[in-house]
Amino acid sequence: MRPQDIGGFDAGVGIQTPGLAVPGTPERSWHAARAAWRLLPCLAGAAMGRNGPRILLIGGTYRAVCVLERLLERGERVVAFIGVEGGGERDFCPEILELCDRAGIPARSGHKLGEEVVRWLEDRIRPELAIALGVHTEIPLSIGGNCRLGLVELGDSSGASQPAVFLRQRGQELVRRELPPPPEGGDPGDAYLSMLEQLCGCLEEFLERHAQPRAERSFAIPFESATAGGENVAALAAHAQAGSATRALEARVAEYLGAERVFALHGARAGFRALTRAFGLCKGDEVLVPGVASAAALEALRAAELAPVFVDIHPERLTLAPSALGPAIGPRTRALLAAHPLGQPAELDALYAIAEERGLEVIEDGCDSLGARFGDSRLGRSPCAAVFRLPLAHAPGFELGLVAAPDSLAVELGSQLEAERASDGLASLGLAALERWEDRLAARRRSASAYSAEFSRYDAFRVPPTPENALSVYSGYLLRLTRFARAGAEDLAKLLAESGIETRRLRLPLADRELASLPAAEHARATGILLPVHESLTDSQRERVMDEIFGYAIG
Repeated sequence: MRPQDIGGFDAGVGIQTPGLAVPGTPERSWHAARAAWRLLPCLAGAAMGRNGPRILLIGGTYRAVCVLERLLERGERVVAFIGVEGGGERDFCPEILELCDRAGIPARSGHKLGEEVVRWLEDRIRPELAIALGVHTEIPLSIGGNCRLGLVELGDSSGASQPAVFLRQRGQELVRRELPPPPEGGDPGDAYLSMLEQLCGCLEEFLERHAQPRAERSFAIPFESATAGGENVAALAAHAQAGSATRALEARVAEYLGAERVFALHGARAGFRALTRAFGLCKGDEVLVPGVASAAALEALRAAELAPVFVDIHPERLTLAPSALGPAIGPRTRALLAAHPLGQPAELDALYAIAEERGLEVIEDGCDSLGARFGDSRLGRSPCAAVFRLPLAHAPGFELGLVAAPDSLAVELGSQLEAERASDGLASLGLAALERWEDRLAARRRSASAYSAEFSRYDAFRVPPTPENALSVYSGYLLRLTRFARAGAEDLAKLLAESGIETRRLRLPLADRELASLPAAEHARATGILLPVHESLTDSQRERVMDEIFGYAIG
């Protein structure tokens, strides 16, 4: 910014700032004033933090930069900026774009504040308070009318007999601060800095009086069910070795899955490592891996120095696409990882047929799918080799890894996994969790069915498929948003969080360069949002989740 532009940014907006528009303002004085501004401490009211109103800032002058900086210093929730310079050709003060970019604030050119900008605000941003600085262009009433706290204007009357700064709303002056007349021969930069300080003071006074923060609270609808306290954790320490409870759990899970042998472990990663060794996979061997798989499986493959070859997924099921396997199989390909993401079974008939034809081993990644069915049996039925995860609801942070394998692998796996077997303390909690497991799955399926019945009626959404030959356990319900939705997945997740509803995004343990060749996996990550589907979710909570999504995504 040039020193002589100080007055130019405010020219023609109905605000006179004597002395600031005089060409030739000393550059030294301006830079000193600007440096001093950036060092101003945060004022009272910082306790509002990020829990205050969602603020839309409208302006284009340098004072908009300063007000935005002050709002960010206070931790206010500035959710959008519309650049409008009163009387100027440009829409933005040059520095505000950089500031918005650093703070992650979406910025739009709105010199005419047309219908498209208004719709963008109403559909995607939903501000609660609009703040306009020195804007002559008529601001559509719908902007202020759609904000819970309306629209306020910040301005000054420096040219009046008694200079002042003020805050107005609907033509009524709510806050006013008198300015001392600038000393004769004083530094224009200092006078401008003083005016900006008082201008921000008016805004802070308004926020503290009229924009009380919402009370901090936990999510009214959490993503996961609340877990009981740690009274059971004592059992983990009291029984630190594998024993009778461990053997009982392994037998119970084997019966549940239809597996010939099950090993209960402290975690899933050790199970994947053991299976790669049992199948004789060596350093440098290639393993076909779907774009959506568990972090435990991928970490185990890399730790064993195997070479994962990533293959794209079925665009609806998110499982390994059999049609994509052919081009990916090379001379060093030795195995494939059949993942069942979010509890959705992969197309096992087709995958096992290809593996048999090409001489490949199959390791099933069932970390999210304990209890899921394919055909007439549960995943993990022998002769399949699969790894599952069993969360322990009454011991927060603890889970069990379960390896289901045929007898032909059991001897070698047993020698490898003896040191990794779960303790009797963990196993006893695992037995209790397994007793309630089918009830938990039935509750998830009821919620998933209710979601799908409603969301499938609209073109704005894509719901998880329900194949005839498979039964998901819905460890996650991934709602996909299409181009017909009025909000993207990231925006929708933020809006739901502010409404007290906790959601998650699909996290893939792949680098961006790895996802670059997997368009279906990348699209699922970009457009999907995981909704609460746990067994504690009530009908009224589920209805509220759907109502909020309909309000934000389809109006």
